[in-house]
Amino acid sequence: FNEKEMKIMEAAKKTASLKHKTIEKFEKQRIKAIQTLSGLKYFISEKGNGEKVSKTKIAKVNYTVYFEDGALLDTSVLNIAEAYGLVDPNRLASGAYQPITADVKKDAPMIEGFKEGLRLLKVGDKATLFLPYKLAYGEDGNRMIPSRSNLIFEIEVVSIVK
Repeated sequence: FNEKEMKIMEAAKKTASLKHKTIEKFEKQRIKAIQTLSGLKYFISEKGNGEKVSKTKIAKVNYTVYFEDGALLDTSVLNIAEAYGLVDPNRLASGAYQPITADVKKDAPMIEGFKEGLRLLKVGDKATLFLPYKLAYGEDGNRMIPSRSNLIFEIEVVSIVK
């Protein structure tokens, strides 16, 4: 093998190891998770002591979203994108690896399970949200997400904007 092929193989092994560890972590958390009436399951891994996120609030949130097989879909956290070898140079150059502004109002254009999960948290909380496909992108999915995909979000509520 040449050097380039070796680097590709090493990166693939590293990603496979990360996925395996992620799946194991999620399996342990899912057992302890609380389920809501909608079918959302959530596990708070670190309790904060700040203001509660409510339907009238907008929060700053770090997020990482995975498919159930442990594959990373997206993140606002640079070191996680780096660990998976999925740093987007354009996003990096624009400083976009930062907490997002999350509007959790009923009519806000975010997926329902994410909004519901955030409304269960307060500033400083770190949690894992297990979204059934009905609370994510539904039967049809979208251009990046296959139909009927259950998603797993790791989130941290950083602050309340307003």
